[in-house]
Amino acid sequence: MLKRIVSNTSISISIALLLSACGGDGTPMGTNKGDANSTSLSAPTLTLKGDSNIDLIAGDTYTELGTTSNASVAINSDLNTSKAGIYTITYVATNDTGAKTTLTRTVTVKTPTSLNSVAPIDSNIELGGDSSTLFYVDPRPEENGFNRALRINYDTMTFDQLHVDGVNPHSIDRAGETNRFYIRTQNSYSFDVINFDTQEVKTVSLGDHKPRAIGGYNKKYNLQLLSAKDMPVVDVIDVDTDSVIATLGDRHTYNKADLTSNAGSGSATGHSFWLTDDYFALIDRVHSDIRVFKVNADGKSFSQTSVLHAGTAFHAIERVVHPQTKEDLTTFYGYGEGDLTRNIVPYIMKLSFDTKTGILSRAKKANGEDAIAWLSRSNQKVNNVNPTTHHGGITPDGKYFVAPVLDGKVYFIDRKTMQIAKVLDAELGAAHIEFSAPLNLAIVTNHFDHRLTIIDLKTLTVKRQLTISDHRFDPNNKHLLQPHFSYLSKDGRYFYTFATQDGDFLKIDLETMQIVDRLHTGGAPEQAHS
Repeated sequence: MLKRIVSNTSISISIALLLSACGGDGTPMGTNKGDANSTSLSAPTLTLKGDSNIDLIAGDTYTELGTTSNASVAINSDLNTSKAGIYTITYVATNDTGAKTTLTRTVTVKTPTSLNSVAPIDSNIELGGDSSTLFYVDPRPEENGFNRALRINYDTMTFDQLHVDGVNPHSIDRAGETNRFYIRTQNSYSFDVINFDTQEVKTVSLGDHKPRAIGGYNKKYNLQLLSAKDMPVVDVIDVDTDSVIATLGDRHTYNKADLTSNAGSGSATGHSFWLTDDYFALIDRVHSDIRVFKVNADGKSFSQTSVLHAGTAFHAIERVVHPQTKEDLTTFYGYGEGDLTRNIVPYIMKLSFDTKTGILSRAKKANGEDAIAWLSRSNQKVNNVNPTTHHGGITPDGKYFVAPVLDGKVYFIDRKTMQIAKVLDAELGAAHIEFSAPLNLAIVTNHFDHRLTIIDLKTLTVKRQLTISDHRFDPNNKHLLQPHFSYLSKDGRYFYTFATQDGDFLKIDLETMQIVDRLHTGGAPEQAHS
């Protein structure tokens, strides 16, 4: 898969220093070091303070270490600490006779490495290394499906299937890095574990709640997070044994009809999410809270470290998948669903995580206000669909956070200022977005429309509304016409998705923006991973 990716704060140094220093024997320091280029025998002495080679992480602050000299020293550099690269700082000492000595210091600014080994929310499905293989699930017959999981080879355009034991499968997530998969059977008080190769299906009981999403995998502890559908809790699964080792949160059953102030989310938990190797977030949509838990030293027990009140329910949290600065490592974005009953439009909230204390907090703008982008044009229902956020992402150049909203709007948010830069019209049910960096395109999945929206990222304009289905949306049953999550080929040219109510798996050439192959599976496959 291809997804997302500097800030550009340059500093130019031009400093004149008049420094004089001698060694212990009274001779000027540096005269016999061989570390300076001199223009004459009477040239001034010049020695660097500190190392001549310095490594920084993008976003670090560079503090000039200076020199030792018996003359005036000018310092010049185009060092940009926000952008990865190799930079040279030049020091020129000039004495009263005009003689010069020159030294250089090399500063290497590196791209930061991730703080964790956890899989992004949408990639652990690929960790098993299956060649040319994608996975989807097909819901229960009442939703036009066959209650099964599908394994699709997109090279040969063939598939095999495995019927599950639980009722109404709505997502398929790889169990860690194994060849097993966790199936969210959302109308059962359990989840299924399947193996396509052995055709094995087994059921794991959850007792008093139903599953909603099982995608957050942590390689360090070999743990996976399962969010509940009908109470604000998260189950922690030991991938070695497929067993639930802890259930955390508010283990209370709520009547969805009583929960009118969270955009129709009911008591469903948002997508639980690993912030780092050692901390994860539970998105409590009942209380509009984000609860942060730490993995204790035993790797099997957990302690709550903070609670952030989000204002309204959050659907999910997004990380910077390709961090370019130190700040990116601890920056996250929350999808605020809004609440029309309180005249609150959907929004994107920038979050900051303190890895030492385990506290998740609202990030701030330069003026001290909360870093929130209000999606103000999404302020009313459309065809009985709430204008809520779902899933978005960051453009490959790292400049914009892109937030589709179910009313059909797509917002481009400047990550530096958290201001809306552009609003485009997709189609009803705009919910997911993928980025093809090589082609500079964004592809928006519209749950409740027969057209796919393709956006030119260079001009921020809609390039094509591509018809992929003959079906039309029925606001009375809200069956999806396009699925949750689709896939890009590694070269960014082909987009793979479903025309859900047609039961057709599609291969779309993004260069020609045409459907070039179609596989009929039947049913109504409407979701890949959580």
